[in-house]
Amino acid sequence: MGIIFYFSSRQTTGIGGDSYWLRFAILKTFHLIEYAVLAIFLFFGFKKYNLSIIFAYLYGLSDEIHQYFIFGRTGRFRDTLFDLAGILIGLFIFNKILKIKFFQKFCLPKKS
Repeated sequence: MGIIFYFSSRQTTGIGGDSYWLRFAILKTFHLIEYAVLAIFLFFGFKKYNLSIIFAYLYGLSDEIHQYFIFGRTGRFRDTLFDLAGILIGLFIFNKILKIKFFQKFCLPKKS
C-alpha cells in the first residue's frame, strides 16, 4: 500500500510521451498490475476473497481521493474501475494457480 501511495504522490508527466493512447495504456496497465498484486497480498492476510476485494477496492477509492489533492494529478472514478478490474483479474489468476497442487502447500493454510 505504501508503494501505491508513493507513486500516487508523484506527477505522471513524461510517461508515454506525447501520445495520448500510449500514455493511457501505460497508466491503466499500472492500475491493473498494482491492484492485482495488492489483492493477492490481502488474500494472504485475510484468506477470504470477499474481504480482499472489498479492502483493495476501498484503498483504490481512497487513493483516487488522495490524487485529487496532488498537483498535476486528478482523482477519477474511472480509475477505480481499472483498479477493480485489476483486483478481480489478479484474484482470478491467483485462484487458478492455487488449483495446481504444487502451489497449494505454500499458499493455503495447513489443515489439522
